[in-house]
Amino acid sequence: VTAEGDVFYASPTVQEYVGFHQTAVMHQPVYELIHPEDRSEFQRQLHWALDPLPLSNTGHTGHGRNCDVVTRYDPQQLPPENSTFLERNFVCKMRSLLNSPSGYVALNIEGRLKYLHGQNKRAEDGTLLPPQLALFAIATPLQVPSILEIRTRSVLFQTKHKLDFTPVACDTRAKIVLGYSEVELCMRGSGYQFIHADDMLYCADNHVRLMKTGESGLTFFRLLTKQNVWIWVQANARLVYKNGQPDCIIAKQRLLTDKEGIDHFQKRT
Repeated sequence: VTAEGDVFYASPTVQEYVGFHQTAVMHQPVYELIHPEDRSEFQRQLHWALDPLPLSNTGHTGHGRNCDVVTRYDPQQLPPENSTFLERNFVCKMRSLLNSPSGYVALNIEGRLKYLHGQNKRAEDGTLLPPQLALFAIATPLQVPSILEIRTRSVLFQTKHKLDFTPVACDTRAKIVLGYSEVELCMRGSGYQFIHADDMLYCADNHVRLMKTGESGLTFFRLLTKQNVWIWVQANARLVYKNGQPDCIIAKQRLLTDKEGIDHFQKRT
């Protein structure tokens, strides 16, 4: 994470812990992923002396980039890169698309501040800025997932949509379960074309709830596979924000048996 608070890199395993695909996290403001209560502490950990400008004094609203107020430092004014003073170990809550009741998961962040080279950023006068410190760390959940959770994740698949629910991407497991390639899934327009007619109004109501609250809640419906077979899924969709505005929808879906699906349908009706 850069001094400005942008996620410079995230490993592919980020999806296993918080549900977001690697590409949905990289080059995005980290504060949009962090719980509001933890944003000030995260910003403090990014500062070499643990003493940044307070968020309240910078106009930071919890969304967007903080680059305009980040102080640039000459490396000669800072502790050596191998100094223990630059080591970091702290806990913060990050947004999760997985089955977390609060919508967040507590992570232990352990690493150190190191210089991020090759950025070639320039000051207002056009002079080349020296490399700045960034947080290089490993994030691990405070609560290790149970065997049941690990097994459940193996039948989970994820799709990404525009705000009108048009598909724009899917993961490998979605391609296996549904049978479509990513191009086939995205070229047909509205995602409602894949939903059973008896489930459309129900799904539309939850879509409205999603746009109002940021989360759809658990939704049980049928999807049409490439083999023209209807499969039951349990889905939970969340809004993803970019620069403080809704940017896209990420839907996490779990395959159900026909009996499970019919049971939920009967409860609905």
